[in-house]
Amino acid sequence: MIPDVSIITIAYNHERYIGSCVRSVLAQSFGRWEQIVLDDGSTDSTAAIVQEIRDPRVRYVRQDRLGIEALAHTYNRALDLCRAPIVAILEGDDLWPAGKLKQQLPPLVNDDAVLSFGETQEVDAGGMIAKTSSRTAEKRRRMPPQVLNNDPIGSATKHLLTLDGQSFIQPATILIRRKALVKIGGFQYVPGICPPDVPTFIRLSLLGRFLYSPEVLGYRRRHLNSSTMQFLQPMAVAPRRFAFAFVNNPELGLNQEERAAIRKTWEARSQTREFDAGRICLLERQWKQARLHFREALQPHSPRTATGAAIGWLLSWAHLDLEGVFRLAGRAALQPQEHE
Repeated sequence: MIPDVSIITIAYNHERYIGSCVRSVLAQSFGRWEQIVLDDGSTDSTAAIVQEIRDPRVRYVRQDRLGIEALAHTYNRALDLCRAPIVAILEGDDLWPAGKLKQQLPPLVNDDAVLSFGETQEVDAGGMIAKTSSRTAEKRRRMPPQVLNNDPIGSATKHLLTLDGQSFIQPATILIRRKALVKIGGFQYVPGICPPDVPTFIRLSLLGRFLYSPEVLGYRRRHLNSSTMQFLQPMAVAPRRFAFAFVNNPELGLNQEERAAIRKTWEARSQTREFDAGRICLLERQWKQARLHFREALQPHSPRTATGAAIGWLLSWAHLDLEGVFRLAGRAALQPQEHE
């Protein structure tokens, strides 16, 4: 059977999550898929868990550890193994709702768009789904259809280059036309620690339209061992450097004011980075270090982040973390390392 969709799952030391990830694919109401689990040199039980699954549609492949800096190369190795005309991404710690493929695949098959995506919900390390939407989802609701659907072609490009654009399309929700990926040279590699998803979406936005759905099409796991949390500082540098260089691309036709406006959005990056670092320090009981980060996060770019930083600073004196506040707000909370 030639599958209709190939699912790329990159995994590294995901023994706690990979079972749920694969089971969410097995539970799909649409069955013509293949899942390629490419293990980037895990040292835990990831391999054993996947190999226990007796379904020929799940293919396990292992490689020596390349790490996050080579993530684009790892994705492209998996892409070479894909047989279907549509490619999906589901990282080893994320999961899907059961009706995702049945709902999302037909509209893309019957259209000439290059990419389809939708909404996501956060889920914590224990599998608890957040009750409220993220700020990114709130902002998406106010966006014009032209940007959401990249129609006309290029309408989403400027937004993807901004700081908010880094979370505009969540990988767990996407389906991509394989021939479009091949046309742009596969998943885009950017030197340094820069996940390949946004640079790839930017290139695709210059190639064809998108299809956006307001439905939840993926669950994003929030936990301390995720790459986002482990590499806060370098992930703030390489994507920004890429965006600042790409705004000069003649294909975009941006004037000086438009390029300056895109660069200005990145001024808030340090604030969110410092807030996240302070949040992690609270979980690790590094109270003094947490206060240093929260002081740095008291910036005017985002009043909401500044308010959170002030609360975190106060809680550090009481030797408490912020996760109870996140739970009360209906958001996915982080768990201390010893419970990860």
